[in-house]
Amino acid sequence: MIGTYKTLCAALFSAAFLSGCAESGAFGQMSLLQNSASGLPILVSTAELARGDITVAGPDGYCIDQTTLRSSKTGGFAAMASCHIMSGGTEGAIVEPALVTVTVSAAPETVPSPQDLAAALQTDLLQSRELSALAVGQMATGGENAFAGSDAKHWRGAFVTGDYLVGVTLYAPQGSPLIGAQGAAFLNTVSSDIRAKSRSRSSASAEQSQSQVDPLTARLGRLFARRDL
Repeated sequence: MIGTYKTLCAALFSAAFLSGCAESGAFGQMSLLQNSASGLPILVSTAELARGDITVAGPDGYCIDQTTLRSSKTGGFAAMASCHIMSGGTEGAIVEPALVTVTVSAAPETVPSPQDLAAALQTDLLQSRELSALAVGQMATGGENAFAGSDAKHWRGAFVTGDYLVGVTLYAPQGSPLIGAQGAAFLNTVSSDIRAKSRSRSSASAEQSQSQVDPLTARLGRLFARRDL
């Protein structure tokens, strides 16, 4: 079982993007929720990962920090937070502060459950919810180092779309309503949007093959399908 948990951890929380399964801080003490005196981050509304197969977009009021983007042939990473906060108040409406991370990797044979994710992080699973886009779990610890003032409790979930495993995590400040059920609903919204915007490479290949059918062959096929001879 330990080997399975380590595999899940490696798949969803790649060392290229996070500091290991213990997550002593996805990016150290994250500054995504506060603008920096050295300059504001470059914000984008959407980002493409895994050769464009996966499209990530934040709900209204949430932007992706372009400096966090990582993308490869088989995966990628993106982080999003309040546009208003990250822009120093010049962009977006005022929304609940939160940090959401999206990690993409090759799809495994089975989708890790909230229980699997909690075991991989060596923390307790406080509750889990089966939602329309994915199953999410509230982790007891691990969120306290995401950014200054973040709550230890946080939400995680994973789902498969096309050839990819997508892991989503939500961190929120202490006392935020996003620590509760609203956080689970938030991740469901983000995941639903990823499912809707992303494409399956196999499906795209099938569509391309259909579009390349010889016009005469297609015409004859329609003719003999009339059944009026």
